Amino acid sequence: MTATVTILALWATGCGYQRELSMAGSAAPEEAEMMNDVPDRFAKVVASPDAAAEPMVEQARAAGSVGAADDGDIAGLALDGVMRGAGGENAPAPPPPPTDPAGRDDGGAQTRRWFPEAFLWQPLVQTGDDGTATVQMTVPDQLTTWRLLGLAHDREGQQAGTVLTFDSRLPVYVDPVVPGWLMAGDRLVLPVQAVNSTANTVSARLVVQASGAIRARGSATVSLTAGSSDVRNIPMEVSGAGQATVTASLQAGDASDAAERTIPVMPSGRPLQTTRSSTLSSSRTFRLPPPPRASAVTEELEVLVFPGPLAVLQAEVERLQSGARPTDGAYGFALATHLQTLAGSAGVEVDPAVLRKLMVVAWQRTVGQTRSPDGGQAADLLAALQQVTGHELVQGVVPRLQQVLFASQRADGTWSRRATSTLPRVLVDTAVAARALPESAEGPRLRAMGAVERYARDVEDPFTAAAVLASGLAQGPQAEHLLTLVTDALVQNASTGAWSVAVPGGALDAWDRRPSRATMLAFTVLALPPSHEARGDLVSELMGGWDAARGFGAGAADVWALQAIVSALPGAAQKVDLSLSLDGTPVATTTLDPAQPMVAGVLQARPEGRDAEITLTVTPQVPGLSFVATRRSWVPWSASDRIEGVDVAVRAQRLVRGEGGQLQLTAAAPSGSVLVIEQPLPAGTTVAPDAQVRAQAVGATLDTFADRVRLTTRPFQAGEILELSVPVVPAFAGRFATPPLTVAVDAASPVPLRPVVWQVATR
Repeated sequence: MTATVTILALWATGCGYQRELSMAGSAAPEEAEMMNDVPDRFAKVVASPDAAAEPMVEQARAAGSVGAADDGDIAGLALDGVMRGAGGENAPAPPPPPTDPAGRDDGGAQTRRWFPEAFLWQPLVQTGDDGTATVQMTVPDQLTTWRLLGLAHDREGQQAGTVLTFDSRLPVYVDPVVPGWLMAGDRLVLPVQAVNSTANTVSARLVVQASGAIRARGSATVSLTAGSSDVRNIPMEVSGAGQATVTASLQAGDASDAAERTIPVMPSGRPLQTTRSSTLSSSRTFRLPPPPRASAVTEELEVLVFPGPLAVLQAEVERLQSGARPTDGAYGFALATHLQTLAGSAGVEVDPAVLRKLMVVAWQRTVGQTRSPDGGQAADLLAALQQVTGHELVQGVVPRLQQVLFASQRADGTWSRRATSTLPRVLVDTAVAARALPESAEGPRLRAMGAVERYARDVEDPFTAAAVLASGLAQGPQAEHLLTLVTDALVQNASTGAWSVAVPGGALDAWDRRPSRATMLAFTVLALPPSHEARGDLVSELMGGWDAARGFGAGAADVWALQAIVSALPGAAQKVDLSLSLDGTPVATTTLDPAQPMVAGVLQARPEGRDAEITLTVTPQVPGLSFVATRRSWVPWSASDRIEGVDVAVRAQRLVRGEGGQLQLTAAAPSGSVLVIEQPLPAGTTVAPDAQVRAQAVGATLDTFADRVRLTTRPFQAGEILELSVPVVPAFAGRFATPPLTVAVDAASPVPLRPVVWQVATR
């Protein structure tokens, strides 16, 4: 009989030795009874032993899933099998160990440095006609006990399973216990454990050294009796950000061992970001000067180059699929239409099921508005439904929406969403309505053009001017006057050369709100001539302002934002090479492939405090690329880093490694305010289970995460001071900084504040 064995996942670590798993047939009667009386033909799971481990041999019926987990680290691993025929395919091989897994330290010990949590994924393993199959794997370098789970089924669907364990040990070994991360400037007391698992007394030399962001070296002689261990605490100081490598070796002749661990080190201080976004076709040179007092050793420069607007539109699709609700219910139709057009021109295949689901959800959100819309709603819906083809429901409702839009045009040729309004508001309403008109609507368009001809000379602000120009209603001298208003509002950054535009004071959009920056950018891009030099910078800023929470941030004008992006950037159609240079010296290169529109080109460098001349080069020259350059800097905290009217204080008290302490939070805010306070935690720090109960007792909610706690208060009363003591247990001793404390007031954006410094004693 042929059966299918699925090895789903192997977790935790071992010793880096090659090991085989064999599946063989035949079972004893008592085994058949244990496996729920399935037929006698089954697969047997065998982990072949070697000098370092003596596995237990167990048996399992013709396979479904096999998995191994570190008993000490991971519990509750859930696996399931998949029934396939004899021609099933195997999953990709496990990620390889380091290029030099047999690397040795100065004392001749093999260095263990490969510690992944998951290293094998093999969902389909077929037994042969003899009922056996062999799976090879390399067990990583953790010294631990493994648990192997096998689930099996035959072609008749009968199932069985078993668990076996085997040890991965060395007679003498060393284990540096490192934190998951550190901050620049931290001081760490690193525990290093030396273990003797033999029956003899061992005298060995322990050597610990650190490199990279940590510079330290120490040694000691340890004497280990049979079956004993010794822990030495090694003080270390973090000099800067980056990555630190800690290597510990135990030199005891043939029983020597060495282990290497890496620790990411994050910058400390108040984070600052400087960005520059623009279009890119051949070469672009600019500067991003560092802020005063920035830490030179921790600065980072990252440049993302996008192959065109298709990448942003696909990201927007993912945002809507995750449950985001756009202001305009029909927005999904516009997004799907533009995505199809761009994908077709770039030769990229878009999943039809994704587009279909996007339009189904958009129709569900739109159908109620199509029953009895007013003129403004009809204009918004038509703007999103333009160019939609092949959708019977949309094609049936569009003519009715057009009739509503025609009927709502006023006698003077304008549209207005309010009975009484100002002239700028009327002209913006008219521009939005006119842009939604079908090409065949010559009469309504001519009447609207007549209104613009009469009133354009009275327009004084660039937002109204941009909206009217984008509608195409202005002609001749009126268009020249409006274009002058728009171009005069453009501002070029003296240091970067980037063009931008500000939202004028007092402006209102068609939806009775102050225009967002994204709305202003979109209207301006659509208003400017295609050849205008600022157009690329403006649309790049619009694309760079997209985020997964709010999209483009234009609200009901998101449709206009889509139109602006699609019209301004044609996108790349071939692979291009990208190069990043600082002061003429190349520091990073990558390749951009337009066939993978979701994969941006990433270029990274360390400016090291310099106000360097940054040059981006594209080979060969192509139109339609865009980039966002970000310089991340960290500066020392100052007394001015605070929120006006809000006081938040955090103190870490009586902290002892492994024994606990208190995190004391005190907050005061104006009456009615709600605060969301996030306090990061040093690596390995845990929060006591009763912390949530303590928070509820003071009318707050406390959420705990692996790296932080989040406190959400109820509205403050006049003169109220909130105090909360959170019990914590640090895992490491030393002095530790954390990322910034952040405070958000009444759902506003979080503000970073100086974090508490943790002083943790060894005992």
